[in-house]
Amino acid sequence: MPPRAAWPIGVLFGVSLAVLITLVGPLLLFNPWFVSGLQQRHAVADAFDVDQAAIDAVTGQLLADIAFDGPFTASLDGTTPLLDASEQSHMTDVSGLVRMLAGVVAVALVVGAMSAFLLRREPRRQGRIMIGVAGAIGAAAIGIGLVFALAFDTAFTIFHELFFPPGTWQFTPGSNLITLFPEPFWFDASLVAGVAIVIGALVVALIGFARWRSDGRSDARSALL
Repeated sequence: MPPRAAWPIGVLFGVSLAVLITLVGPLLLFNPWFVSGLQQRHAVADAFDVDQAAIDAVTGQLLADIAFDGPFTASLDGTTPLLDASEQSHMTDVSGLVRMLAGVVAVALVVGAMSAFLLRREPRRQGRIMIGVAGAIGAAAIGIGLVFALAFDTAFTIFHELFFPPGTWQFTPGSNLITLFPEPFWFDASLVAGVAIVIGALVVALIGFARWRSDGRSDARSALL
């Protein structure tokens, strides 16, 4: 029997899996195609009285600024920034949060790969960890998703109070930032993010089940031989 990996290895593997399941799906939604689809769904171009191509161009620049800590000075008319100073400041805060979470994902990928390698000779243990973590994160995502679906305004407010400084994220109705990303946009996006987490959890659970069963099949083959 191969030596058992130390218990912290299992903990690191589980924690890294939890981080990846929770963050990868939602972060992947920060892409021009998904955002454009939701903006079209909620008639953002009509609200600005421009075509969708103009909205896509501005939004694409803002998404790039989120990824690379840009100035958020994208413009519809080519001269005046669409967002005012307070909106640009909030988007800078959003950029910092997104880039920090991306860094956490990168670390989790490395730690997860290393701990998975150290657990490779213990498929049953590895599978149990994967199933347990996936089940916990999936259940939590469903619960939080229900909260967002049933009490979106409260959940949205709590999220912003947790991650952004007070007074920096509230804007008057009709501001350009709210018009570009209206509340129904975020309602849909939050539900899709929840679904992405649940799907990720399901995939991890299925792989974990396969790993868990593989050890039993190996034992059966050894007994036959």
